[in-house]
Amino acid sequence: MTFKTIAAVAALVLTSVPAHAQDGWRLVWSDEFDGDRLDETKWTYAADCGGGGNDERQCYAVDPETVSVKDGVLRLTAIKRKTRGLANPWAGPTGPMKTGDYASGKILTQGKASWLYGRVEARARVPGGQGVWPAIWMMPELSTYGGWPKSGEIDILETVNLGAPCDGCEGGRENRVFGTIHFAGDAAGTHRQVSNSTPMPVSSDGFHVYAVEWTPEAITWFVDGRRYARAEAADWKRDDQVAGPAPFDQPFHLILNLAFGGRWPEGANAKGIDEAALPATMEVDWVRVSQRP
Repeated sequence: MTFKTIAAVAALVLTSVPAHAQDGWRLVWSDEFDGDRLDETKWTYAADCGGGGNDERQCYAVDPETVSVKDGVLRLTAIKRKTRGLANPWAGPTGPMKTGDYASGKILTQGKASWLYGRVEARARVPGGQGVWPAIWMMPELSTYGGWPKSGEIDILETVNLGAPCDGCEGGRENRVFGTIHFAGDAAGTHRQVSNSTPMPVSSDGFHVYAVEWTPEAITWFVDGRRYARAEAADWKRDDQVAGPAPFDQPFHLILNLAFGGRWPEGANAKGIDEAALPATMEVDWVRVSQRP
């Protein structure tokens, strides 16, 4: 076998190995969404009308219209439908109720799986339309440093209003993917964030792999294996601290949701919401978490 042949075979083997198995990563948790229902040993449904703390308009509901698994794909769907739930789920299960005009799906691994550092990735297809806000993100399992944003937030994927008018976007239409971390800038808990975006890559089927690599030193964002942003520990240190990994030095759990409306999407692009975007569905082929030994 010639050197060229050996090199070609090696390259073929490398490209056929999943990203989570390259560079020393070892798969520690995954959901391929096989079967015909959500695996409740891995996920918990959200059911509330809290609006995510962002004045989002949906209520999260637990039914096949909003959360379903079929043909190896998870589907979270936002629809127009009167839905009732807790107005403030963070205050406990006995607070006042609220009725919203829209229903959607949200699932999370809180209480079932959380991780400190690693590569977290998902293959997903996200919907568009004014007011449509899909997200794949992480929150601390325990609020070790205090309530939001003191204990941090890692947003692996967010898009808002895909396809809506956008003066600064290629082709004049919204086409950006956002990766963000939220944290406190001082002891008082003043909100700060590091946020970056990149144009949505071209895809024949609309699916892309969204990922972060999270270490004590940095958090790095990727789309389809291409790095587009990086935040280092010095970027999220508080004014009264020396540089260090806090607050991103505690286990975080994973959240998948599809919001409709809210301060961010309603204040951007064409403004407000457009019910013509409904029903809207985020499809997730798989989610994988890998760590280095």
